[in-house]
Amino acid sequence: MTADKFKVDFFCVGVAKAGTTTLHDLLSLQNNISLPQRKETNYFSFGISGKPAFTGPLDNSSVNEPTVTSLEDYIDDFDYEQDSLLGEVCPSYSLEGAATNIYKHNPEAKIIILLREPVKRSFSNYQHLARDGREHGSFEDALAAEDDRLAKGWEWFWGLKRNSLYFDFVKEYIDIFGEDNVKILFFEDFVKNQKLYLKEVIEFLGLDTSQIIYEEFSSNKSGVVSGKWKVVHRLLLSEGILNSALRVIIPPTLRKKLGLLFKSFSTVKGDVSKETQSLLLQEFSTDLDQLNKLIGGRVGEWVGERDVP
Repeated sequence: MTADKFKVDFFCVGVAKAGTTTLHDLLSLQNNISLPQRKETNYFSFGISGKPAFTGPLDNSSVNEPTVTSLEDYIDDFDYEQDSLLGEVCPSYSLEGAATNIYKHNPEAKIIILLREPVKRSFSNYQHLARDGREHGSFEDALAAEDDRLAKGWEWFWGLKRNSLYFDFVKEYIDIFGEDNVKILFFEDFVKNQKLYLKEVIEFLGLDTSQIIYEEFSSNKSGVVSGKWKVVHRLLLSEGILNSALRVIIPPTLRKKLGLLFKSFSTVKGDVSKETQSLLLQEFSTDLDQLNKLIGGRVGEWVGERDVP
């Protein structure tokens, strides 16, 4: 497809750790939808400005190298089929400026946003970094170090608290694309009934719901490293001679499969202390109040105002 005719029809713009990988996997099953070969090209967030140079642990292999930096490469990344809708799922599009870049590309694009209770999302974000061998401190240590890390140029995914502030980016997409072209889903609903909300997304995109292909997914789970695996986990996954050697020896596809298998049994689900949970909710309270006025939904439940079945 030539650049002048190329338009992506819809974007799921985040947030991270709120079911975007599961939605990507469900959408990839559909015969009338074409997605990029990689999830998260980051093209419209920072790739459009050139190759990023984030400096945090494993940032180079996790985000700098995989980021698409030209429209030609972005087009080539799509597994395009005739008469299918083009779409992308990329949580970094929740960053400031991405909405404007997407609008310049296609002002009629449909926007999907997944949101999750912010404390649980922050902790899942932390567990993801720990699972991948990038974070070795406690959740509280990571929270305390966040501002300094981001100021030093660590990638956006290290923003455990920042990535749980939703109001500004949600409002930006609604203001730019219009309320009718923005669909908001809540993680808590989506994980309980994937098929129902997949149907809602397909309807929102204007496609025939009778042609839906469904398979239940539980994608990209996070977890803290189990005690007996900490040494091996750090050797295999953290930056170092062994990790670098494995990246050279093992092909990327096989490396990803082996990595996911190892992470599945070397990590366990962690918990947030009541004190940390309370402190974070205080930090998120203003943002949640603004979000509640903007979209309503489950926001009241997140701050304990009401029960939602």
